Amino acid sequence: MTERLICLIIGYLFGTFQSGYFMGKLRGFDIRSYGSHSTGATNSLRVMGTGAGILVLLGDALKAIIPCVAARLYFASSPEIQMLMVLWTSVGVMLGHDYPFYLGFRGGKGVASTVGVLIAFDIRLALLWCAVFLLVAVTTRYVSLSSITAMAFLLVFSVMLYLRGALPVAVPHSTEFLLLAVFIPALSIFRHRTNIGRLLAGTESRVKLFTRGMDVDKK
Repeated sequence: MTERLICLIIGYLFGTFQSGYFMGKLRGFDIRSYGSHSTGATNSLRVMGTGAGILVLLGDALKAIIPCVAARLYFASSPEIQMLMVLWTSVGVMLGHDYPFYLGFRGGKGVASTVGVLIAFDIRLALLWCAVFLLVAVTTRYVSLSSITAMAFLLVFSVMLYLRGALPVAVPHSTEFLLLAVFIPALSIFRHRTNIGRLLAGTESRVKLFTRGMDVDKK
């Protein structure tokens, strides 16, 4: 249990680094006052433009990759729990990203960080997840719908691996692994609850992939 808690805490500390928030501050404003009020990559794209959105996406993915790969290397000699410890670290990253303590627990929605987590687990799964995301994004131009769909895919995929006995962890830890694996996409879908409401009401905004951002009041 101590190892799990340490992984969770380390992941949380990495996750609290809010790329979008700090980039906004460098430009003289708080991104949480604009757009969807999120610190994530999509709102950074909407508020600060395409270049900033890409940088925030990379930053949020990297902050997940670093601790998860570190956990994978540290527990390499314990293959029966190696990926479980990586998953505990991943959960910490998501909680840190979504609920950073120094920003009043107001962060992002974990989409870009999920990409980093999946890269740390298996690049093939990361590419498949991105393909689902991009397919929906290109056909609908709703980033929120793309995120929700990709997260639902990850949730279903995790359950299918569990039912097939194909999770990358020893059998005694499979249920624990599943609960954590389901928690990550479920949390992101929960964080998109207002987007879901707007999608159902037909009032959700489509996102322009190439934009200069908004005119904001510099403070």
